[in-house]
Amino acid sequence: MTGFDEQPAAGVDAAPRGERVRVAVIGLGAISQSVHLPLIRRNADLIELVAVVDLSISRAREIAEASGAGVAPFDSVGELIDAVAAGTLRVDGAILATAGSHAPDVARLVGAGIRVLAEKPLAFSIAEVRSLEALADARGIDLAEWVRVGYMKEHDPASAAAKALLAEVDVRAVSVEVLHPADGAQLAFANLSAPPSDVPPELLATLVAATDATVATAIGAAAAPLPKLYTNVVLGSIVHDIGLLRHLVGGIGTVDRARHTGPAFPGSLSLGGYLAERTDVPWSIDWHFIPRYPEYRETVTFHHETGTIALTFAVPYVLNVPTVLTVVENADPLGSRRSETRWMQEEAFEHELRSFAALAAGHPEPGPSVAEGVADIIVGQRMLRTLADSIGAPLGESSEAGAAGDRRA
Repeated sequence: MTGFDEQPAAGVDAAPRGERVRVAVIGLGAISQSVHLPLIRRNADLIELVAVVDLSISRAREIAEASGAGVAPFDSVGELIDAVAAGTLRVDGAILATAGSHAPDVARLVGAGIRVLAEKPLAFSIAEVRSLEALADARGIDLAEWVRVGYMKEHDPASAAAKALLAEVDVRAVSVEVLHPADGAQLAFANLSAPPSDVPPELLATLVAATDATVATAIGAAAAPLPKLYTNVVLGSIVHDIGLLRHLVGGIGTVDRARHTGPAFPGSLSLGGYLAERTDVPWSIDWHFIPRYPEYRETVTFHHETGTIALTFAVPYVLNVPTVLTVVENADPLGSRRSETRWMQEEAFEHELRSFAALAAGHPEPGPSVAEGVADIIVGQRMLRTLADSIGAPLGESSEAGAAGDRRA
């Protein structure tokens, strides 16, 4: 089985200019079935799907067959890499949409000469990423030319317009509100494949144990429900907002308050502090899981000296639902002006995919990579530490988050 420490990726040729890039999709759950696979089909002028990988070989075979001739199914990243090493399959890029931490598989794929778009989070622990960085340094590989992290909001035209506007104003306060219904309500339209039954229980147990060990490195033997809040909420959902604030206003600095409430897990998280680059500007994030709420809604608001700039994001699983950019500003002498803009024909995931196609072809465009992923994990750990303090169960100093002190991303 080919690993990162065997053959140097730097010597692997990218897709010849003018050819479609050959892509594998790894992890065939909800996001792949509802977003990645449909968009690959929609962008067949740029991208050819050549392989699919899932722990369930029956699911992989089903989706490979539905995707057309020439798509190879595998039940592990190792088998995919073996096929590439044997010369029976060429893969230029892989979309890594598996559950949990992605850094170990990123290392294996890059080591095999495959560029990677890894869904968030990049990892659960900084140690995993530092290991990846060290191995890349030993090979002379610039990870910014090989890896992207799946922050689709950074590719949203509404975010680009907001970033341009924010560069011209004096921001005074930033707030985020997320209203998150149960996933089933958001995915009923997608006709997803039935849950697989052919994944060996012992394999699942091994993967769960590995995840638990990684989380323990990050946050120690944290009291319940802190580990699940860390993996499922902070790095499973709020990380998108951490990344977006990094992209738009330089990121989160201090985390001064955190509170967990609600009738049942995961409940609600309320977080706040000050920005990294503007230490006098407060930020807040209020994240609420409300199972029967009518629809997902995420609002990111920036108040400044002369008005407000706000982004409202809809459910991510439905393609081409536009983000709304709302601008409120002075209208002298005594009025105000409010405008809303939608990009009806634009899809953030599609822009992300096209940018990744360029990366897979060896022509990288700017985008979030490993350095940005690390910065966001550090902020997530800071949030978890502050939350642990708030419930009187501080994290152990031997853990990454517990030893972080007031470390800023």
